[in-house]
Amino acid sequence: MIQKRLGLLVFTSLLIFTVGCARLLNIGTTEPTEPTELTEPTSQIYEKDIVSNKAISQPAPDIQSDDLLHQQQIQIERLRSALDKKDMTIQEYKKELEIASLKSQENVNMGEADTSAQLPPNAKPGECYARVYITPKYKKISKQVLIQPATEEVRIIPAKYEMAEQKVLMNAEATEYKEIPAVYKWVSEKILVKEAHTIWKKGRGNIEKIDNATGELMCLVHVPPKYKTVKKRIMVSPARIEEIKKPAVYKTIQYKKMIQPPQKQVVPIPAQYKTITKKIKIAEGKMIWQRTMCETNIDRNLVLKIQRYLRKDRYNPGPVDGILGRQTRRALKSFQRDKGLAIGSITYQTLDYMNIKVDKKK
Repeated sequence: MIQKRLGLLVFTSLLIFTVGCARLLNIGTTEPTEPTELTEPTSQIYEKDIVSNKAISQPAPDIQSDDLLHQQQIQIERLRSALDKKDMTIQEYKKELEIASLKSQENVNMGEADTSAQLPPNAKPGECYARVYITPKYKKISKQVLIQPATEEVRIIPAKYEMAEQKVLMNAEATEYKEIPAVYKWVSEKILVKEAHTIWKKGRGNIEKIDNATGELMCLVHVPPKYKTVKKRIMVSPARIEEIKKPAVYKTIQYKKMIQPPQKQVVPIPAQYKTITKKIKIAEGKMIWQRTMCETNIDRNLVLKIQRYLRKDRYNPGPVDGILGRQTRRALKSFQRDKGLAIGSITYQTLDYMNIKVDKKK
């Protein structure tokens, strides 16, 4: 019986794969198309759309042979791209077929093995078990990858300056010689023009005569000296050469004074690393037996607790009504997958994770 079911499963898988490949390769489903004529400019070029399996007709433009060749190359590239997509789809179909074959082989091995060995071990009366799926276990590993090696950077530190004051000699000390002319002044001076002397003067007539019988009267007269006032210039001080000393003249200026010359500094730049986190599979997924809740002991109160926990953990179980509906089952399955729990039933493992207390003796 198991072998018949296995054969039916393999036949169905091969049939699905054959139909899928036929659709991809357009076997038996392609519509008749007209041949493409490249030599006639006024004809129509029929291009096969491989993805949508529909014929697209485009009028051939009236162009030269070089433009037509370029258009043909573009068309070939499109066809190659479509063929690559088909190859990818075929590879996906092959993977699905391999998975189906592995499952069928597992079912065969289960059928050939002892039936009692496939049952839950150490089972007790009154307990319910379900064959649930344990998701693969992954481990995150981090690795540092060198993205830039260590280098050195040469930096020039500029010179440092500060403002300072300095006296600058503008004119040096000098000696000048100045000629000072003589100084004169005018003075008044009496000079003797004629010295004092005596002269004889005749008498003044009959008055000075004794009698008219005598001769002339002569008088000896004293004449005083005669002076004349004249101005003359006299030298007060003679001409001379005077020595004049001029002191040095300085000016205070401000300037930028270098207090530290420019320096060359070599700065080491450490290597840069990037941490890459990668997930690796450490355990394959498998089917195991786990103790689960039976329909007889799943009551409304238990479902309410599960729904409240799912909603609190941001999983949407739908209405919190105590009914184990489709939306609640979907939310529970997502919760079990994310937490690494067994998927497929309300197991005691899931209830323990939710901290929901139940009587395990039932």
